[in-house]
Amino acid sequence: MTPFTFVHASDLHLGSPFRGVYTLQPEVAALLQAATFEAFDALISLCIEKSVTFLLVSGDIFDAESRSLRAQLTFRDGLARLAEVGIPSFVTFGNHDPWEAWSANIHWPEGAHVFGPDAVETVIVPIDGKPAVAVSGVSFRSHAEPRRLADLYEAENPNLFQVAMLHTNCGEQQGHDAYAPCRVGDLRQTRFDYWALGHVHEKKILGAAPYIVYPGSIQGLHIKESDAHGCYLVSVKGQHDIALDFCPLDRVRWQRVSVSIEGHEDLDRLDQSLLAVVDDRCRRSGGRPVICQISLDGRGPLYHVLHQPGIVEEILDRLRAYGLSQTPPFWVQKVTVECLPEMNLAARMTAEDLLGQLLKTAEEMKQLKDQELISETLEKVYNHRRFQRYLKGPPHYDKLLRDVQLLCIDLLEPSA
Repeated sequence: MTPFTFVHASDLHLGSPFRGVYTLQPEVAALLQAATFEAFDALISLCIEKSVTFLLVSGDIFDAESRSLRAQLTFRDGLARLAEVGIPSFVTFGNHDPWEAWSANIHWPEGAHVFGPDAVETVIVPIDGKPAVAVSGVSFRSHAEPRRLADLYEAENPNLFQVAMLHTNCGEQQGHDAYAPCRVGDLRQTRFDYWALGHVHEKKILGAAPYIVYPGSIQGLHIKESDAHGCYLVSVKGQHDIALDFCPLDRVRWQRVSVSIEGHEDLDRLDQSLLAVVDDRCRRSGGRPVICQISLDGRGPLYHVLHQPGIVEEILDRLRAYGLSQTPPFWVQKVTVECLPEMNLAARMTAEDLLGQLLKTAEEMKQLKDQELISETLEKVYNHRRFQRYLKGPPHYDKLLRDVQLLCIDLLEPSA
């Protein structure tokens, strides 16, 4: 087999509006508006720089079924750049951009192959004039694709390196809708050499014989999609000699940082620690702007100071001003107070007074399953169809009960 390389990407979400991001800074908003487009440009440049044999994009190219014209033209132009240097591209559509939602008359460049929704199609890719790779794929027909698309695939070219492109929730990945579901075992039993998956925004390698791979999204879209996002550069020397190299492409990086108040006797020392965190994260971002959430945890005497009105807001304002003075900018989206008072909580629970009993009861309730904590009234609210679009499941009871404990301490033993 002649060695070759290809890039596997998915979930571009071109033109994502980054819903839920609160910012009054126009420069931060501008960074976000451009992020997915710049990440896509970096993807195309990577393919050209590495002289790959082809590019795979496994669904959710666009962020919504409406598919903005800018997003469509940007995607077409990127594939055209590849075609100009002889790099073919293969595309499937997923739940965010299903086939039925196609709205604009975009002509794909020569060398770009878009798989339709009716049946799995296979395209043969030659290398040095000889058939070398078989690429198979199918697109979502509708937003909530009910079909088990994996069952439609057949590896019919055993003498070639066989790639299957599939937008799917494989193995019931948490936090993702079960569109076109399949199991890892289903894919392992096939004769495909590489399953190029899409839909999950976190990079994951579910198997290596054959390779079953989620590259994740090329750009994190919110704080839960923190750290590096990009694609996989796949080097093939033989059907069983495959190497994967993750290549970051994100233009803006999301991060979560915890800072302990332990050992900080005053706000001045905490301020120095927080500014040092900003400096450190800027150095480690690879020249990318950062959007960050900072949680203050641990135990210490600053607990009560941080709960005074306006203190956290002032800390946030100072960090934002400092972060925006950096190059590239560092934006602190939120500062949360997760710290505890300077108290041996476990020992305090053993006391036979009211506070001890309340702390102990709350701790015992943490051991119960969530469903046991939902009263009949709350259950009606969370199951009501008109509220489900706003309430993403029951609250996090561990945090709720911890907040109850802290409130009890503040009210019943404020000097702690």
